Amino acid sequence: FDDIRLEFRDMLKSQIVKGNNGLKKSKYITFTVEADNMEQAISKLERLEIDILSNLKNMGVRAESLTGEERLKILHDILNPSKTFYFSYNDLQRKESTKTYITPDEFNFTPSRYFKFGKFIGATSHFQILASELSDRMLSEFLDIDDNINISFHIRAIEQSEAIKMVKRKNTDIDKMRIEENKKAVRSGYDMDILPSDLITYGEDVKSLLKDLQTRDERMFVVTIVFMNFARTIQKLENSIA
Repeated sequence: FDDIRLEFRDMLKSQIVKGNNGLKKSKYITFTVEADNMEQAISKLERLEIDILSNLKNMGVRAESLTGEERLKILHDILNPSKTFYFSYNDLQRKESTKTYITPDEFNFTPSRYFKFGKFIGATSHFQILASELSDRMLSEFLDIDDNINISFHIRAIEQSEAIKMVKRKNTDIDKMRIEENKKAVRSGYDMDILPSDLITYGEDVKSLLKDLQTRDERMFVVTIVFMNFARTIQKLENSIA
């Protein structure tokens, strides 16, 4: 019975790590810098790495840096969910690329709505947010999705002067949309002051963002959120997307 107890204990520990539905969730932060040369880039990256790890530690989050092989394994596991990763930099031949070890056997983007990689079928969707801050609740809800899914947040900080110009352009676009809606209403005999609720809400959000940038000295972020669902059949993929 000792063998059975040991196996059962290992199974429970595995489930605790993965969650009740057997899914394992991993979270990664990737950051980049610009530099004039390799030496400067390494120095910048090392300082930024220390700052990020320190901030995460202050929030009670345990984090560790990844090696090159570990980063390759992540990419491999995303593109080859059912395969084991075998790689060592010692095995890398001269002029050989590491992508040889992580790309799947097949990439097929027909039909355009889906793409096939190896034995799996995937689909991606995305949306973009202009904001001076991101809600913790929104991040939490996305990361709490229980399914075979990769979610990536691509965050780019915009300088304040550039951000103000960008938001003003958005505001001008909304004003043009309002004028078009007013013209449609007049042609159809409706009250020209009645506008679509989505347009009103969007306009209010843009004005609020512009006010924050101009009066509260806030920065703006362009956040692109990409979802990648994958499954072995189109039916299962459709169910996960729905």
